[in-house]
Amino acid sequence: MFTGIIKEIGTISVLRKGSGLTVVGITAPAIFNDAAVSDSIALNGVCLTVTRKDRRLLFFDIVNPTLKDTNLSKLTIGSRINCETALAVGDKLGGHFVLGHCDALGRVKRKLKKKSYYEIEISFLPKAKKYIIEKGSIAVNGVSLTIKKVFPGSFTVDVIPFTYEHTTFNKLRIGEVVNMECDYLLKAKG
Repeated sequence: MFTGIIKEIGTISVLRKGSGLTVVGITAPAIFNDAAVSDSIALNGVCLTVTRKDRRLLFFDIVNPTLKDTNLSKLTIGSRINCETALAVGDKLGGHFVLGHCDALGRVKRKLKKKSYYEIEISFLPKAKKYIIEKGSIAVNGVSLTIKKVFPGSFTVDVIPFTYEHTTFNKLRIGEVVNMECDYLLKAKG
């Protein structure tokens, strides 16, 4: 389980695509020392298992269905990626409960710099509509955010400067595909 509070922006250093499995190696110095083989780490909000540590790189195996259902399929060497280590018992819960399971893909529709923050509009497919509510929580590329406004087929979130600078949001482009995980507590409620 995660909270949507990003620990580090990692960089894709190794990318080996196979017929049923893709292996990625990331450079993430802030989390490298504490990470162990078999740990769960969320990359862009997708829960993956550390399969190997070697030469300051953390390696992950990604099966094709995960690639198909997430924006991890768009990774290239040099891609920057949001990294979050799993929540430990007793840790602060700064965001909201995030499982690391992408519910749907969204697309950046608009990115607007306001006076002291950023407003981002994200379009979504109808299957996610039930769980996208104003003032509800959502994880976008693993980042815990509060939904500001909901429109037919899109929603907006406000992003404070700290979050904007300490996540990959500062590199988001219009039209870019993002992973979305709707609030687990809202989904559990039905």
